Amino acid sequence: MPGSTGGPVPLAARGPGAPRLVLRGPSGNAIEFAIAGPTVIGRSTGATVQLADREVSRRHTGIEPDGSGFVVQDLGSSNGTFLNGRRLYSPLRLKDGDELLVGTTRLVFRSGEEKEGPVYRTTDEKAPVVASVEAARVFQSAEEVKDAGQLKRDYERLRIAHEFQRYVRLERDLHALLSRILEIAFELIPADNGVILLKDDRTSELVVEAVRQKRSHGAKVLISETLLAHVATTKRGVLTSDALDDARFNASESIIGLGVRSGMAVPLLSGDEVKGVMFLDSRERIGAFTMKDLEVLGAIASQATIALENSELVRKIEESAAKRSFLERFLSPQLARQVEQGQIELTKGGTLQELTILFSDIRGFTTMSEHSPPQETVSMLNEYFELMADCVFALDGIVDKFIGDAVMALFGAPVKGTDDAERAIRCAMLMQEKTKEFNHHRLQQGRAPVSVGIGLHTGEAVVGVIGSSKRLEYTAVGDTVNVASRLCGAAEGGTIVLSDACLARTGGKAFPVAPLPPMLVKGRTAPLKAFVIRT
Repeated sequence: MPGSTGGPVPLAARGPGAPRLVLRGPSGNAIEFAIAGPTVIGRSTGATVQLADREVSRRHTGIEPDGSGFVVQDLGSSNGTFLNGRRLYSPLRLKDGDELLVGTTRLVFRSGEEKEGPVYRTTDEKAPVVASVEAARVFQSAEEVKDAGQLKRDYERLRIAHEFQRYVRLERDLHALLSRILEIAFELIPADNGVILLKDDRTSELVVEAVRQKRSHGAKVLISETLLAHVATTKRGVLTSDALDDARFNASESIIGLGVRSGMAVPLLSGDEVKGVMFLDSRERIGAFTMKDLEVLGAIASQATIALENSELVRKIEESAAKRSFLERFLSPQLARQVEQGQIELTKGGTLQELTILFSDIRGFTTMSEHSPPQETVSMLNEYFELMADCVFALDGIVDKFIGDAVMALFGAPVKGTDDAERAIRCAMLMQEKTKEFNHHRLQQGRAPVSVGIGLHTGEAVVGVIGSSKRLEYTAVGDTVNVASRLCGAAEGGTIVLSDACLARTGGKAFPVAPLPPMLVKGRTAPLKAFVIRT
């Protein structure tokens, strides 16, 4: 408890308008001391205001009259003297309502001019909290700014934004980004430990994602669940000068056990949603952070939120591009957009459904490749496959896969239509037409033409995303696939062979088909009725 040893004159002896210090005790009671002359605040029995505070030096703070008022200065204390949240490094003149933080004791200077209220107030008189503030969200226009202090704060926010962007820019790796954010915070704020927690989208819990320590001593860093809940609920930054004596956090074993003295926490706000929390602490000094530090941390948090949102946006764009690239390997651009937008769902596993399957194959490819350089063969295949894929996409089919020199395509998946078989046949006819154009260009270049046979069959197959965790593909499996492959094998170059089941699904559409003798297909005991289209 504070005591008097003959320094400050009792207030009653000086009158209610006398200059004085107002001290709030732990129970909330006010003790006032009039200042008549030089005043020393400290733990020594010779101090004019004696404080039984373990953080206070024997001669901690001095107040001297200077003729027109009073000047305060730190007397070389270990933990420093703080005036309105700022540490004193040189003497400063006291103004009415100024607040002094000496150790864990708060004193308000009253000049005797009877102005109401101190400049800084605590939300809990028992808690040595310097401030609890809400981050500024917008800048005022030049015409609206009337306060020089506000102008300075806005400038500080712009300066921090500039420094932040200079160091962070478009860092896409989340852990590298978070480490950068803490690095910037440590450069601007005298902290011992820093933690960034982000909200888990599945559980809505705040999870530690990055930690930074001033000294690499490997100590475990913990923070109070009470503090996190307070910041997340109020969506306001909080600054405490001594967490051990802060009534809001005195039940937190993590803070008490680790001896956290000064702490700050600010929310990472995206609109009104708390995306995370930044926390800085000091275990060595009380009053280690000032109001300006809290404002700086709030500005860093604002920039951090923007950087995190940008990083998340870039990640989503990259994932979307990768997904689109994957989809466009076998889907038409229109279907790929529908899948990407969630209008069509491709889930791992398979479903049994009816569809028409197309196989095309280059006749004599093995002999052709033996007489051509490998680079020329690969170049020819790439050009040929490009044409064939365009044909499939033009008729809203799916390129299932390329197998050597063969193409497998599906019609009726993932979206089943009433004209799947008809579109498959028209696709086969278009493929033969494009092959003729392809050969025309090859002959002009003095190269050998290619001859393509195509087989079509309609039936049930299991369709879906199938594969391992390392490689997935959208495909169809079953007897229908085997039959289509066998029909392709029976097709001569320049022809299309289709099953009776495929032709029956065209609804009587007129195609230039001719019947073939019943075919024996491997895996089937009954002959298969088939037709041929010669192009």
